[in-house]
Amino acid sequence: MLNSIVQVKKPRSRRGRPRDPEVDEAILAAAMDLLAGVGYARLTMDQVAARAGVGKASLYLRWPNKVALVAEAIQHRSAVVPDIPDTGNLRRDMLAFLKGLLRGKAAGQRALAAVTGEIASNPELRKVWRRSLQGTLSASTRVIVERAVERGELPATSDIDLLSMLPLTVLQNWRLEHGQSPDDTVVERIVHQFFAPSPRRAGPR
Repeated sequence: MLNSIVQVKKPRSRRGRPRDPEVDEAILAAAMDLLAGVGYARLTMDQVAARAGVGKASLYLRWPNKVALVAEAIQHRSAVVPDIPDTGNLRRDMLAFLKGLLRGKAAGQRALAAVTGEIASNPELRKVWRRSLQGTLSASTRVIVERAVERGELPATSDIDLLSMLPLTVLQNWRLEHGQSPDDTVVERIVHQFFAPSPRRAGPR
């Protein structure tokens, strides 16, 4: 009876003005340019707004802070995530993917270098990084490893999580440890060491 008398008003959904894709593109491009030019630590939201020719309020309507903006800019503007190859061979797939990763746009590589140096000391950036670009890359290498398991190139008991993270972690730490970007030789060493299964030996006759 009470339910027939009392009517609960549902809040009306508010629809804001749709985001302008051109403004988004200008902001992301400006963030990439500045990240590659001045680095992550010196980049500010004011600089991005000025470079993109928009008001700072436009930035904060789209991204709550610099960390979120930088993460999306790198993921969607740097073209550092290559297509996932499917040659039917683990070694060839992993080589092609990792070499494609190294050959991302120059601006993207400089931006990645700027962020890589900050990840260790910035927990917030590290958290967002892992959710965005790092998560996308890990998902890609995971597909390659899972296919290899399905084909029988790797044992069914393989640690897929570990094998998916391993090449990306090595490449990321290479720059920190050696002070220079990894190259194709480093990729070949990684793949030879971890993703080139030994041929199965025939049993005793």
